[in-house]
Amino acid sequence: MPVCDPSEDDPIGPFKRISHTQADMHRRCPRMWYNGYGLGLKGGHPPIFGMGHSVEGSLNRIMRDCPVLVASNDPSKTFDSPLEEVLLPGQEKPKERPSHLDDADWPGPRLQVLPEAEWPTSREALREWALARLEVHFPREWAAVKAEWEADANRVGDWDEFEAANMDAAKSWVANGVDFHLDEVELCLNADGGPDLAQWRAGEGRPEWPSPDGFPYGHSLPHPCAREGDVTWCEAWEIARPWFCDPDAGTFSLTSTHPEGWLGGEYDLVYRWTGEVRIFDVKASDGTSDFSFGYVDQMATYAYLWWVTHGRQEVPTDLQIWYLGAPARKQIPVPNERSMLRLENRLKGLHARLRETSEFNEEDFPANPTPVRSFGLGGVPLDEAPIGDMARCGGCEYRGVCSASPHRQELPRGENAQHPVTRAASIECTPIGAIDPFVTVRGAVRKLRKVAQWPSYEREFWEFFLDFADRDWVAVVVKLDEPNLPAEFAEGAVVRLRNGIIGGGWKKDLGNHLRLDMSASSSIEMAPTGSTEDTPFTQLRPRTYNVKAQLFNFEHSETEDYSKWGARLIDASGVIPFQIWNLEKAVDVLREYQPERGDEVLIVGATAKDQHGKLVLEGKITKRLTTRLTPSTS
Repeated sequence: MPVCDPSEDDPIGPFKRISHTQADMHRRCPRMWYNGYGLGLKGGHPPIFGMGHSVEGSLNRIMRDCPVLVASNDPSKTFDSPLEEVLLPGQEKPKERPSHLDDADWPGPRLQVLPEAEWPTSREALREWALARLEVHFPREWAAVKAEWEADANRVGDWDEFEAANMDAAKSWVANGVDFHLDEVELCLNADGGPDLAQWRAGEGRPEWPSPDGFPYGHSLPHPCAREGDVTWCEAWEIARPWFCDPDAGTFSLTSTHPEGWLGGEYDLVYRWTGEVRIFDVKASDGTSDFSFGYVDQMATYAYLWWVTHGRQEVPTDLQIWYLGAPARKQIPVPNERSMLRLENRLKGLHARLRETSEFNEEDFPANPTPVRSFGLGGVPLDEAPIGDMARCGGCEYRGVCSASPHRQELPRGENAQHPVTRAASIECTPIGAIDPFVTVRGAVRKLRKVAQWPSYEREFWEFFLDFADRDWVAVVVKLDEPNLPAEFAEGAVVRLRNGIIGGGWKKDLGNHLRLDMSASSSIEMAPTGSTEDTPFTQLRPRTYNVKAQLFNFEHSETEDYSKWGARLIDASGVIPFQIWNLEKAVDVLREYQPERGDEVLIVGATAKDQHGKLVLEGKITKRLTTRLTPSTS
């Protein structure tokens, strides 16, 4: 069972799990984790990131192909898996997975078997077939990652320049991966197919999560290449095939999740033909980078994850890293049960510290980078002293904004700026850390009701009027699925609403009125007496903010239901997201300005919003107001 879905109640949720990637980032430098996950700052997307995906994707597609069903040079036969949408526990959007449906169009059963004279009968012939499949699959994978890079607003670098220097190397690395897999195929051949040969030849014993092979999950017929007598090379290819994340599946759709929900991970390769479980990880690198230090922990984490998702009974017997750029295999010691329990305690404690809260303080994440270590080809540690004294900072994504970095840049400090239109008037800016739209009010509840909310009308929120003295009132929307309401909360109750945000009216039949939005940071309590913290009605007004900041990264998104232009802003006082809901409105907000990562920008007339307990700035377009985002200087 390489995939373990979260439990139905999923007490943690998909965005609160920890992974090896997070744990290793925290190990390298706690402040790095804080900047990346605590503040939500995203690094750039250079072309080299796509290189690894293209290498692994191509290798997986080759391993998924079948030499008796797919001709070596046939570009029309790609063995693509049919997909279905699966809504996993805790997820708001479905994931695309290889289909379990009975009528799914899997390629294996409908393909004509090639003439037996064309079947590879040696390692050399099988390799020749696999490398021909490389020529079919690699261009597709390379084009896909190029398109992904081009579509990413956070892309950095020059693709054409990168491609000219690295594409041939990437293809050779796939070929190295093919050779490593053929080593396994040859071992399987020499072992006469392994302990389950008879069962496989009978078409029996297919695992719940089979190795991707072009056949349905519930397939129970003998494979077309199954024969009697000695195991053939084609049989060994089919039997030895490892489980891997199907290259057609959606991102992170085949993750294995800890039974308690706090840890997740995806295995690269799980070989099972020997009757034992062996987990290998594919690296599109030569192993000489400092990341090699953390890979040992990564493999130990995978071993632990397998053990804990199999009733703490089944331990992998072999852990390897394939450095395709070397090329070299690196054997990783398999942890014993005692070691895995120590790892469990460490990771679970780290999860409690990192993910069981939404409030982070910089001082809790010291800028304490570990020394940079040296490795030779294949991840072999070198006898060179580690380089400390903040050496890691030079290659850190956050070196320009980290408060402790020796490479820190001067960030805006909320100073006033030139007006983006008139270029004459100075406008008052608010430092990000000083943005505080929250108010506390007291009044009597009137016309309490539940109303279905636009745009889906699938959720109902409380709406009511809050009456002040002298016939003053505000309309209140409680934007919480399950608000914590006092037992006495009812029509006519006098209540105190904490941490609401005042906005303009939204219902034309009520005229020009004030609206109080109650969200994740808000609370409602009974209030028989007034308090100095209660804001008078005369001081309630929608607030807009002018902000001068650096644009660190973009956060655009688009689905069938909505679109969003987004960016993460940083100044000397803090970080805040900026959003424009509906990409068509972004045109009016930007006014032909094409911002780039690292730009110093000026935002005029943004509103603040409580989004899941976090403040965000929102661009607004109304009859009276249009938010503007411009360069901070002319």
